[in-house]
Amino acid sequence: MSDLMQTVLVPTETLPPGLPTTLTRPEAKAIRSFRPWMVGGDTIATLLDNGWSLGICCRNCPRTIEMKPEAIEDRFAGHRDFKLVDLLPLLSCGEEKGCGSTDMVIFPWKETPGRAKPKAEAAQTLELPFLKSGG
Repeated sequence: MSDLMQTVLVPTETLPPGLPTTLTRPEAKAIRSFRPWMVGGDTIATLLDNGWSLGICCRNCPRTIEMKPEAIEDRFAGHRDFKLVDLLPLLSCGEEKGCGSTDMVIFPWKETPGRAKPKAEAAQTLELPFLKSGG
């Protein structure tokens, strides 16, 4: 992939389509350096159990996809033990929106929460009913 392709800002697609994402394409050097063994022993179950998405990038065009956990569940729920490294040769950059290449990069991905700490909620006052004494 040329450095020029890296500078083209192509929005990250999502599966299911239209969901918000903060995933951005990794730098060109990371894409070039990717090797299948880097995925390790992660499986579909690893993604689902941790609530992770699957990042998918084409090496030959700027297409980047975030496959959200719900899409992973829909497509692979019956194959929880399937290793991600074995998924790699089954992927292609589809010709409708992509270039048709089968040279893909994958990685588990989870949106990191913002650095700002959420505001603590004010303590709620609990009102107890008073018992009337006497009669």
